[in-house]
Amino acid sequence: MKIIIAGAYAIGTHLARLLSRDHDDIVVMDSDEERLSRIGSDVDILTMEASSTSVKALTKAGAENADLFIAVTPDESQNMASCVLAKALGTKKTVAKIDNSEYIEPELKEFFAGLGVSSIIYPEMLAAIDINNGLKMSWVRQRWDVHGGALVMLGVKLRESCTILDRPMRDICGPEDPYHIVAIKRQGETIIPGGNDCLQMYDMAYFMTTRQFIPYIRKIVGKEHYVDVKNVMIMGGGATAVRTVKTMPSYMDVKIIEADEQRCERLNSILENDKALVINGDGRDLSLLIEEGIKNTQAFVALTGNAETNILACLTAKRMGVRKTVAMVENIDYVSMAESLDIGTIINKKSIAA
Repeated sequence: MKIIIAGAYAIGTHLARLLSRDHDDIVVMDSDEERLSRIGSDVDILTMEASSTSVKALTKAGAENADLFIAVTPDESQNMASCVLAKALGTKKTVAKIDNSEYIEPELKEFFAGLGVSSIIYPEMLAAIDINNGLKMSWVRQRWDVHGGALVMLGVKLRESCTILDRPMRDICGPEDPYHIVAIKRQGETIIPGGNDCLQMYDMAYFMTTRQFIPYIRKIVGKEHYVDVKNVMIMGGGATAVRTVKTMPSYMDVKIIEADEQRCERLNSILENDKALVINGDGRDLSLLIEEGIKNTQAFVALTGNAETNILACLTAKRMGVRKTVAMVENIDYVSMAESLDIGTIINKKSIAA
């Protein structure tokens, strides 16, 4: 498959590395030579220093024979324009990263397809879906629906209450069992398990199953005592927080703590029809958290633009008795470090988009 990626920023670079493992024919375009050099020579891709809105450059990159063109620069207009040009030159499918929530409305899908933009990626919406999946199942760290929901993959942190620890896979994961353990994350290492491997305490185990057997998975991993999330506290009122609240189940009550007074007014305007209480204050202020009832909150979600603040806030919430914590970590390099701190679900918009 021939793939052209426009934009050697975090999403484009991460995506190029992922796709290069499948030995696809990949070209990464960017107007900045320094950004292209950061991808590294250890990745089997072709880089091109050029603008993705140049017809000449797109032609040279092979847009007329490309199967997929992905535009993930920070400039929404450039992404849309380059997709239109690539499609007109002959690329089979185009994908554009956008920042405007209006563009993801279902009725606009055909409109953009007619222009030449086959698919649209809005990272804040993708992050919101991940956050809400985690909140709906408080005992799960990560959840993915596979093949349109026919299969479900669950990432679960194993504790002493798990009933299938220290037993060989061949005994707990046979052809008659309604699940398959596809991977284990242990001390920063990912293991694809064989029949002799065993689950250990504090492993992150990834279960592939169907929806009807989710309660069974919950039982064998010893998470039945986890309470369902009804009260949520969000620190940070950015775009991801807005999309999270707007797609949140109706039975959940949410409080948003935002330090910027003008942003609070904006949030009240945007979320006036949603069940969200906006509080002007610092989410790191312990007295404020206690006053707003953090001890009766089942989930704490830290979505500020500062990864360190989010991680520390989640650690604090954990110490105050909050069972489910979610931290947004923008720097991909920080993700593994954040996971090792055992703070709960880590959200990285760049890797989700990729």
